[in-house]
Amino acid sequence: MTIKEHIPSNVINGVCLRVADLQDMMKQDSKEKSSEKPEKKIQKKGQKTTYQQPNMIALLVAEFLGTALLLFLGCMGCITGYEETYISHYMPSITFGLTIMIIIQIFGHISGAHLNPAVTLVSYIFGHLDLKTAGIYVVGQFVGAIFGYAGLKLLVPSEYIASPILISENVTASGFCVTNTHAKTSTMQGLAIETVITAVLILVCLGLWDRRNAQKQDSVPLRFGFIIAALAMAAGPFTGASMNTARSFAPALLNGVWTNHWIYWVGPTLGAVIAAYLYKFLYAIPDEAENEDEYDDISLQKVDSN
Repeated sequence: MTIKEHIPSNVINGVCLRVADLQDMMKQDSKEKSSEKPEKKIQKKGQKTTYQQPNMIALLVAEFLGTALLLFLGCMGCITGYEETYISHYMPSITFGLTIMIIIQIFGHISGAHLNPAVTLVSYIFGHLDLKTAGIYVVGQFVGAIFGYAGLKLLVPSEYIASPILISENVTASGFCVTNTHAKTSTMQGLAIETVITAVLILVCLGLWDRRNAQKQDSVPLRFGFIIAALAMAAGPFTGASMNTARSFAPALLNGVWTNHWIYWVGPTLGAVIAAYLYKFLYAIPDEAENEDEYDDISLQKVDSN
């Protein structure tokens, strides 16, 4: 018996191929594929650019830059004293709303443009983010808020940002863009207001994330801008309408004003948790539902009164 008779063989399309032949063919194919890889990376003129899924660094930078812009542009709209005309609280509310619109348009498709630890917390509760990614988001938000507010203080003349805030009936402190409760608003009232308006904001986010709303995603940046502006107009005179711990933390840190600051940690967090579990209990689609089509046309469930 010869050595060739011991070599196993395969039959492909009626052709007897030895294992050695198959190995040679596989090596040749792998060489051809490896030689094709550099050609795929070369983008020819006229071809569409393909984008990769963002990695952790990209997500961190997106949240950092987005929150920095929120503090830089939003607080810029709170500047007073550069003209004689009185500026009501409506102007900062509109400025913050339109700033949110800008940021979502830039970073919404990358990180979701959370810009807010409360939004990230709810995203974690619903399983959209794991704990590590949620932590990266929150770090980016707090650091971005500090850098954005610090940059504004460096670029704006000091006489325009030395706005005093009324802490109590006869006590003021330097606190440009610092969120604090009105002197006639009690601590518990301020806490309740921040909790309620944050819960409203979170319910809007959850409605947007709901798969049943997948076909209604047009003009999302504009919608969120108006939502933030409306909430700020309503609650701004009482608490500053923060709804965002990172947004309140940066001005408090860089101005050294910590009066009632705990409200802007407890209120948004409490409102986010309440809204999340309320929506999860009443409206969320079960995770085990495999067929999403059955939910596409559901807007209201009919209840048989009989």
